[in-house]
Amino acid sequence: MKSIYLLLFFVAVLAVTGHAQNKGSKAAVQLSGLTVSSDSLSTVPFATILVKNRFKGTVSDSRGFFTFVALEGDTIVFTEVGYKPSMMVVDAQMAKEDLYTVLMPMMRDTISLPMAVIYPWPSREAFKREFLALELKDDAYSRAAKNLENELLAQLASAMTMDASENQRLYMQKTIAQTYYAGGQQNFHQLGGPNAIPIPSTLLNPLAWAEFVKAIKRGDFKRK
Repeated sequence: MKSIYLLLFFVAVLAVTGHAQNKGSKAAVQLSGLTVSSDSLSTVPFATILVKNRFKGTVSDSRGFFTFVALEGDTIVFTEVGYKPSMMVVDAQMAKEDLYTVLMPMMRDTISLPMAVIYPWPSREAFKREFLALELKDDAYSRAAKNLENELLAQLASAMTMDASENQRLYMQKTIAQTYYAGGQQNFHQLGGPNAIPIPSTLLNPLAWAEFVKAIKRGDFKRK
């Protein structure tokens, strides 16, 4: 008999404990949805979704989609920079569903600030003083006009020596002239020094040869 009473006592305790647990437990629901603007024309990405007083939640993705497990009676707060906070409560009707989908609108929070004008001077008098003392530099056109003055160009030309390109051109001209008039040119020293370009002598000049033949016929080279 004692064993029967003990068994009945344990069954009653388990029943009361289970009833108390069922009475205190809350229904869970998979809450999914989109965070959108108040006009529902665009989604709000990366919004923070937090369960109030439980510090649980999630963040919507780049398309505004979110999903997480909520309990009946939870107050869910939606926040995002540039938008006013929005809230919703998971009621008993929502908790009856295993999966509940919501479209959460968020209103823009636009702050208009008055126009601010920044001056680099502490006062109008300081600005006037600095403005009158300002010396404007020449613009590009004025600098170009000064650089193209005839006197400046003549001074630069007189002081400028031959560059590498000009020296190379002179050397090539001398080499070509030496090759072309090989065998019939005079010495360099007779033509203006080492920098002079050689010119042909009268050895290959047909007019000079004609005069030479005439001189022979006239007997100009006979001993007198």
